[in-house]
Amino acid sequence: MSDIRALAAGVVCVGFDGTSIDKDLEANLRQTPLAGLILFARNIASLAQARGLTDAIREILPDPIVAIDQEGGRVARLRDGVEELPSMLAVAAANDPALAEQAGAQVAFDLRRAGVNVDYAPVLDLALFDRNTVIGARSFGDDPRRVAAFGGAFARGLLSQGVIATYKHFPGHGSTEVDSHLALPVIDLKETTLRERDLVPFADLLPSADAVMTAHIVVRSLDPDAPATLSQRILTGLLRDEIGFKGVCFTDCMQMDAIAKGVGSAAGAVQALKAGADCVLISHSFAVARESIDRIVAAVASGELPQPRLEEAFRRVQSLRLKLQPPLPLDAPAPHAGIGREIGRRAVTVLRGYAHADAAQSIIVTFEGATTEGVQGLHTEHATLAQGVPQLRLPLEPDARDVAAMLEKVRESGKRPLVLMRRAHVYSGQGDAVVQLAHAFPDALFVSTREPFDAALIPQAANVLCTFGDDAPSMAGLADVMFGGAPPSGTYPLHGGAIARA
Repeated sequence: MSDIRALAAGVVCVGFDGTSIDKDLEANLRQTPLAGLILFARNIASLAQARGLTDAIREILPDPIVAIDQEGGRVARLRDGVEELPSMLAVAAANDPALAEQAGAQVAFDLRRAGVNVDYAPVLDLALFDRNTVIGARSFGDDPRRVAAFGGAFARGLLSQGVIATYKHFPGHGSTEVDSHLALPVIDLKETTLRERDLVPFADLLPSADAVMTAHIVVRSLDPDAPATLSQRILTGLLRDEIGFKGVCFTDCMQMDAIAKGVGSAAGAVQALKAGADCVLISHSFAVARESIDRIVAAVASGELPQPRLEEAFRRVQSLRLKLQPPLPLDAPAPHAGIGREIGRRAVTVLRGYAHADAAQSIIVTFEGATTEGVQGLHTEHATLAQGVPQLRLPLEPDARDVAAMLEKVRESGKRPLVLMRRAHVYSGQGDAVVQLAHAFPDALFVSTREPFDAALIPQAANVLCTFGDDAPSMAGLADVMFGGAPPSGTYPLHGGAIARA
């Protein structure tokens, strides 16, 4: 293998299919000295299996990056045998940076037991628009300084337990509602606005950070021509020269449609390195990774990609790999066992009225269904709020007959409805249903279980809560408050939000 090809392979991380290393993948890895591999839910069946997989990776690649997206909430690839965390918006609602740091430490502990050493978290994007579900509850909020405080605390927790934190998605994905997994978002805001808002968390934290991940977005006031991932003005001029970032710049996955359907994944890999990125992520295909490496080698040979730029990227990646920590024993004692449920409980926020309910006198109305979200993939699981309490399950987008039947069943039950909303502000049928419930049952208790914007649909409702997630620890924490008498202590984390409080 030529030195240039080894350099090119050493700035690429790859995802793959399956829960084990088959012969073809092993052969490819032995022939191609990659920077490392990326794990997704498709690679993980259990904690023990994940550890076996990462041990096998280390037998093939020396000191590899083994990376994962483990943010908490709906973006968590590893769930079995680990402490499940609520969303980062829930962490912010719990309103305790020390708790955020403990959350990061617990995540890192679990990742190291699985043999993972780099976490593509936390998110520093701002939650600015009610229809920006690609970020949504993944964010710590809409206040830049608060996002920096909580993001920095979470990252310190990761580092305290030996996992590299990767801040994302630079220069900020919060000012667009378009999902870059599906299309190329364009942000058309004044540079002054971006500098006073979206860029603030990155400017605060990146000068001392080990890693950052780019956003596949066009920010016209910063570079009208290229997505940030491919923009020298943004990745070198802004990120390196102005902000002073010295660590490894990972691209977001180059197979996302924002890149793949534009310049193309392999050509984009070359352009990203030219722009100032250091490690190219190819999340789904070894063939695309190999093509990208071929294009990088050819670009150096032709002079399109200066060899010193590739060498610089390689050195940064190698320096990061020297910081990586070995796995922990599977049975190592957890630093913060139970923290997920504690965050879920402390995040429960009362917008209006009262949070408590009598389980024996209640009926749960819940809107459920499969959703496909770029970063998460197919979401089908819904945690149960309480066993033994009757439930009426409706689709996320119910029709008039669904709603009429539900209203009649609630009336026949004679019980108080506890309504779990899931993006009623997005699904119009669900929105109509909760408005009708609010009119028909004035004592109903409504819970906005994902992004909190559903509450704005029912200003007439007397009792409205937010959990900022519908994952298992959030539902368990809600049950502690609703049925167990725990005090609701959450602080609403979207200060620019237009949801009225009574």
